[in-house]
Amino acid sequence: MILPSGVSLLDRIMNGGLNTGIFTHVYGEAAAGKTTFGLQFVRVMYRQGLGTIYINSETTSPVERLEQMTGKPFSDLETLVKIFVPKGFSEQGVLIDDLNLYIRKNTRLVVIDTLTKHYRLALEDKKTNYANHRELNRQAGVLKGLARHNDIAVIILNQVTSRLKGLDDFEPVAGNILDYWSDYVIKMKVGKSSGERLLRRLVPEGDVSEGRLFLTESGFSVERTNEKE
Repeated sequence: MILPSGVSLLDRIMNGGLNTGIFTHVYGEAAAGKTTFGLQFVRVMYRQGLGTIYINSETTSPVERLEQMTGKPFSDLETLVKIFVPKGFSEQGVLIDDLNLYIRKNTRLVVIDTLTKHYRLALEDKKTNYANHRELNRQAGVLKGLARHNDIAVIILNQVTSRLKGLDDFEPVAGNILDYWSDYVIKMKVGKSSGERLLRRLVPEGDVSEGRLFLTESGFSVERTNEKE
């Protein structure tokens, strides 16, 4: 099942849209529009009467942005959009293990925003680093299996770390782990003009793998209109 975003360029970058049954890894610098990327497809799901499970580990809630993008209060959306907020890395793992309990017949999307937030905090304890690496790998593997066995699209949003060779380039947190499980990898950057965002598909390789979009109140647009700063 291919779920179009409603934005022609984004759909071309995604080879027609978001595919169910696959693991999509989206990473980018702060304010690159990663949450908007995830919510772009949550909005599509809602409009098609399909369900979403949204796991939010960030300090800000996605509710206000989702209301802005759909033009509806969350009370109208919550029958199809279930939001969970784990308080730590261990709790995130338990929630991912239990996702099958929350999946309904019409559930077609799981978004994790972001998978590595609590993981990075856990790494502050150097004594448990190896165990935390293994746990992140396990969580990603569970999500990949969930996508395949339930015909669900899984979007993993991820933070980045700067490379030593320059501040203009960056790599995803735990890139080696997430690259192993990812069917699609999308890199996002903040452009030079207001609202401009640059997207590039790294995996799989192919034609029309990159493009420029703009953040607006209703999500992504190919034109700079109704900008969201």
